[in-house]
Amino acid sequence: MKPSLKLRQFAVFVFDVAVLYACLFLVLLIRAGEVPSMTSYLSHAYHFSFGFIGWVVIFYIARLYALDVPFDSLRFATRLGIAVSLSGLVTALYFYMAPGVPISPKTILFLFVVLSYCAILLWRRLYVLFMRLSPVRTTVGFVGYSLETGELISAMRERSYLGFDPVFLYDEDTTRQSVHSIERLSDPAGLAQAFQRSSIGTVILTDHVATSVEARRTLFAQVEHGTRFMRLQDFYEILLRRVPLGMINEAWFLERIDLRSKRLYGMFKRAIDIIVALAGMLVFLPFWPILAASIRLGSKGPVLFKQKRLGRGNKVFTIYKFRTMRVEGNDQAPTAKGDRRITALGSFMRKTRLDEVPQLLNILRGEMSFVGPRPERPELAAELEKAIPFYRQRHMVKPGITGWDQVSGEYHSPSIEDTYKKLQYDLYYLKNMSFFLDVSIFFKTIVTVLSRGGR
Repeated sequence: MKPSLKLRQFAVFVFDVAVLYACLFLVLLIRAGEVPSMTSYLSHAYHFSFGFIGWVVIFYIARLYALDVPFDSLRFATRLGIAVSLSGLVTALYFYMAPGVPISPKTILFLFVVLSYCAILLWRRLYVLFMRLSPVRTTVGFVGYSLETGELISAMRERSYLGFDPVFLYDEDTTRQSVHSIERLSDPAGLAQAFQRSSIGTVILTDHVATSVEARRTLFAQVEHGTRFMRLQDFYEILLRRVPLGMINEAWFLERIDLRSKRLYGMFKRAIDIIVALAGMLVFLPFWPILAASIRLGSKGPVLFKQKRLGRGNKVFTIYKFRTMRVEGNDQAPTAKGDRRITALGSFMRKTRLDEVPQLLNILRGEMSFVGPRPERPELAAELEKAIPFYRQRHMVKPGITGWDQVSGEYHSPSIEDTYKKLQYDLYYLKNMSFFLDVSIFFKTIVTVLSRGGR
């Protein structure tokens, strides 16, 4: 992709670091009333660099490098303010706790935090403006139509800051209707003219679409002009970070899923699960009696909620949670948004994920992992498997306390429609499972909890 999303994220990261060092120079200039000496600047820059490591980590945790959140939104400005404030505290701790630091920049650090927030917010807004007006945007043409094509066109328009502009849709089936306001082409001559009028950067090909010999020749001729061709399902995954479920078949699993190659990472992941679960048990164990007493005082019923769930290989296991719902009149139906069965304490525990602490036991027993698809009830899974293709395949890996779907930023109910989308995220995780993806999900979960983005 020209330029790729990963390259843009890296460019944003590099520019952020450059802005931090530039702000440090300006603060020293403001503080001293004159241009700082090179010795003074380098001395401050050396020690501030250790703090900048914390800044970058906090920025990543706060999803300030996620391109799906527009940099000119109020949500971004708020998130940046929180991240910069926390980063300033981390830097202050470094200066006052690290041994042998020759500088104690109280006023400088305060000015630096304020100036850095303003400077980063300003340059990120300029970045959005540049991406929306830049002539280097990637123009995109579509060959063949499907429901997923419509999703992509809508997503590119809603997220114009990503730099993609849908230009035309070529579909020789003139009986098919499309509600998207995009130039529709149906004959090879019109397709050739579209390439002549615009420099098309990327063409998205829908699988198994019927095109004439003339249209294929026109498309093939664009290869030598530098046009990039991608399968719709690949572009869909890159842009939306989920699998287009309606466009995959058994061959997709044969070609894309290789669990054997992930065995070594699976052993490493299991070791990390055990270590972190044991540490978590030690940290939370003193609070268990307090939570247990609060649950019992809040409503009648047991402290722990136990339920059969489906794990890897469709094996049934018992999941443990702190009870968050009333027992009286509970028909055990799946939880819905705003469910009145949830107690006041239960609502708090769900938003902070405290109710899931007992699942550390499931992790230690090898039934779950920290990261993976959400475990489902066997009877509900059986119904979903009948209604949704490839639902069974989500059980090829261990279920997790958190997962790619949970940090997607969308609320998904137990309905067939929402489960369909959840499976898209689960299959994306199954295909791309790696250490870096798991770390990304872990950090995004922290952000979700801190922003009280509970279920």
